[in-house]
Amino acid sequence: MRKLSSRKYWLIFCLLLISFRNTVNQRGYAYQGPGETPVLLNREIPRYLTDRDFRQALVQPFSASWSNVGIRAIIQRIRETQNISIILDRRIDPSRKLKIDLQNRALKEGLDEIAERVQARCITVGSNVFIGPEEAVSKLNTLLVLKSDALHELTDSQKRLKSRDLQLSRNQSFHFQDLDTSAEILQQITDAYQIKVENEQLVPHDLWSNFSLVSVNANESLSLILIQFDLTYDWAGEANRIRLAAVPDKVLIKKTYPLRGKPVESVTRQLKEQFPELEPTVTGKLLSVQAAMDIHEQIEQFLNPQKTAQPVRAGVGKTVPLSRRKFTLRVKKVPVLAIMQKLEQSGIEFEYDKQELAEAEINLLQLIDVAVLDADAEEFFDALFSSFKLNYQIQGTKVTLTPQK
Repeated sequence: MRKLSSRKYWLIFCLLLISFRNTVNQRGYAYQGPGETPVLLNREIPRYLTDRDFRQALVQPFSASWSNVGIRAIIQRIRETQNISIILDRRIDPSRKLKIDLQNRALKEGLDEIAERVQARCITVGSNVFIGPEEAVSKLNTLLVLKSDALHELTDSQKRLKSRDLQLSRNQSFHFQDLDTSAEILQQITDAYQIKVENEQLVPHDLWSNFSLVSVNANESLSLILIQFDLTYDWAGEANRIRLAAVPDKVLIKKTYPLRGKPVESVTRQLKEQFPELEPTVTGKLLSVQAAMDIHEQIEQFLNPQKTAQPVRAGVGKTVPLSRRKFTLRVKKVPVLAIMQKLEQSGIEFEYDKQELAEAEINLLQLIDVAVLDADAEEFFDALFSSFKLNYQIQGTKVTLTPQK
């Protein structure tokens, strides 16, 4: 067990004096009240799933129900039962009570719903699920790419820094106890990667609840901690120092996409319709856009729908009738036509009149979200076409689409 600082002992003593209901048992628990997660000073290091096992766990069916339970207690329970690392942003009230019933949902979908209940959003970083405010998560998604690119640019400019790049890119895991301070957490990470923080006083004093950072590199571990204080960093020296800085109001990254024979005017017009604030520039057959990573991911899906649409798991054999197939699919902001084209690869035939759909103002390039797990054909196509005024009729492996009258 780690040696505790005198400051922590004093804090624990004060917690005990606040209410006669708080007690400490022989294992070191400091109970905070009925239904709340207790403070434990010597938690065992968890053995969370990593890499492929972690990703597989996120799509496994999950069922649970809570009524009037704090989100921190819910997260702790999911960590323990599913063996995955979940990080709750310090700005989210951990005592906020939730009533939520999740039945036979993919674990990631369940976590997404929990996050939505507290006006937050999930993102996976390394082998961790981070739950944070929507704006912070969007910025984090972009900062992870920006800081990684900055590191590679720095090390590519000096051959002797190649080994340093490899060291900082190596995944490590960190485990933190209840009542660890933000300074201690940051120091554990920087010590592991031999990084000096130039202006560490920008990180305010704070006491954290237990959590882990599993299978993360230097950029991921630093960013996951600093974003919770609206901070980021810049590499300095020979990638052995960082300089902390406030996260800008807008965090953008420039990316260039080859249009590969697509009509330039049509693509730029559709992008402007979908994302009015974008100012894309075209040079020959190259499209350049400066935006947040969330937007870039949607642009990539729009330009390359077959590449980004997730495969549909159906029954074996292309001639199996749809009535005997099961479908699992989770996609966001993907053209429905791209999903239909993917389904056609599994032997499903779509029959419709393009002119008839156009006259009914039905656009199959419209972006949709779909999340189904082991759904039958009717459940699946209900979800697929719920955003359109379409009727569908299933016969064998054929789906006939007609506008609703």
